[in-house]
Amino acid sequence: MKKFFLLGVVLLVVLGSVALVFAEIRETQRARGGPDLKNVHDRVLCVDGFKVFQTIVFGFVKEGGAAVSNIQLMEERSGNLVPVRCTN
Repeated sequence: MKKFFLLGVVLLVVLGSVALVFAEIRETQRARGGPDLKNVHDRVLCVDGFKVFQTIVFGFVKEGGAAVSNIQLMEERSGNLVPVRCTN
C-alpha cells in the first residue's frame, strides 16, 4: 500500500512539472518606471490564456538582487470574480 502511495505522489509531481514546462507565456504590455523608479519594470504577461501583472525591481538589495511580484488579474462578471483572459 505504501508503494502505491509513493508511486502516486511521484507521478503527481512529475506530471505537474511537465504541465508547467509547456505553459504558454507571452508578453503583451511593458512599462518602465519614471525617473525615480528607473529600476522598476512592469509588464502584463499572458500565461496559458490568462493575464498576469508582473513587477520586477532590480537592485533591491545591496548585492544587486531583484524582487519579482506576479499578480493574476481578475474582473467582475455577473457578480462573480473571474480571471481576465488574454484577447489575442
